[in-house]
Amino acid sequence: MKILLKKILFMILIIHQINNHAVDVYKNLGSAHIGEQLHKKWTMMVYIAADNDLFYFAWNNIRQLAQNANLDINIIVYLNEPGPHKKTQIYLIEKNKATLLNKDNQEKLNSGDPRTLISFCNWVIKNFPADNYFLDLWNHGTGWADVKYKAINPSSLFIFNPDTLMLELDRNIRYLDMLDQVQMEKIQRGICFDDTYKSYLNNQDLEYALAAICNEGLKGAKLAIIGMDACLMAMVEIANICKKYANILVASQEVELGQGWRYDSALEPFSTGNHVSKEEFATHLIKSYYDTYFSITSDFTLSAVNLDNFQTIEENINTVATLLLECLQNQRGQSVKYIIRQCRRHICFEEPSYIDLMSFYKRLTLNIDKFVLQSNTHLVSQLKEALENGTKLIKNSIIANTYGSNLSHAHGLSIYFPEQNMLNSYQKTEFAQTNQWYNLITYYNMMQ
Repeated sequence: MKILLKKILFMILIIHQINNHAVDVYKNLGSAHIGEQLHKKWTMMVYIAADNDLFYFAWNNIRQLAQNANLDINIIVYLNEPGPHKKTQIYLIEKNKATLLNKDNQEKLNSGDPRTLISFCNWVIKNFPADNYFLDLWNHGTGWADVKYKAINPSSLFIFNPDTLMLELDRNIRYLDMLDQVQMEKIQRGICFDDTYKSYLNNQDLEYALAAICNEGLKGAKLAIIGMDACLMAMVEIANICKKYANILVASQEVELGQGWRYDSALEPFSTGNHVSKEEFATHLIKSYYDTYFSITSDFTLSAVNLDNFQTIEENINTVATLLLECLQNQRGQSVKYIIRQCRRHICFEEPSYIDLMSFYKRLTLNIDKFVLQSNTHLVSQLKEALENGTKLIKNSIIANTYGSNLSHAHGLSIYFPEQNMLNSYQKTEFAQTNQWYNLITYYNMMQ
């Protein structure tokens, strides 16, 4: 018992010391350690939060980055590996080379602390100037929904089909059901899980970090691209946060295999020496993802979303939700709810409450004439117009999109729409607080 107590006290001391030194790693890591860096076209900040069961893939991805590193792009990697004594590592990635920049560091930072992400990004921005900045968050992801500190290795959700020699998702498993539902109610969503600290970035953490990076590091400018090499993050609720801090979001609607992105092929556009625009870079990331997975599995997605006018999509969702809510309140029998239920089926992902927004819009448009209303029949024509406008807005916002043959309904953006038992924490998200979508699914779930 004494030995166990000593171990616990020692771990508490270690964590306390690490928290107190969260920024010190960067304070002593100035330009003298890295040399004078020329202004480049791109700087890529890869935040590899690998203090979890994905760490097996971290070094392979770093090797891929080094394979196609180019003089036109700075690539800086933050790396946390498992174990309380494994210090945080910062690497400059060059052609077939990874240079450790913080050799003197003896501290392990908390990847799930927004201050860690802020300090890393602001230090990189200061020391590796560029025209465009790409922040890549490498880790587990759970969409908008947060969990008790617990993450699922997405590879465990795939099964091998000997008939097709392909990996397939086990659709009998509900992603969120595998997590702790009670604790999930307390917070909103998670990315960048850290096993040592039992922490991750939730909604508020992500927004806080991105705001500080853009306001302090970028002096009010935006990141060119936020990439999320993680599961289930291509959601309206996530784009709602990122729209203020980036031009483009690259993420997956579906779960990702543990290998994640193929970084050597992702960097191929820089091998030509030509200028690579943010749209071209994002589009190539989608192509690279398709090339990597189309022969391995039919269950994959990746999309690039233009965030510059994303507010118009949110306004459209608000209009659609308002009109659908009125239709539900004026329906005869269960005609409207029945159609909504049918339209949201079979357009979901490994987590059934995450549905494809455009597919939902298209199905509603095709079936809206089946609504039977007691009054206000003009609602049908107004709703149809809003759905058609929304479909165009979504289509125009998707810069590039790819999906496996099992996910042909994936058009690039998901949204939360549970069939029943909406998580209470959803109302705490900024999107739910500012959009009638929350009231729509609340009323829908209350109806018998």
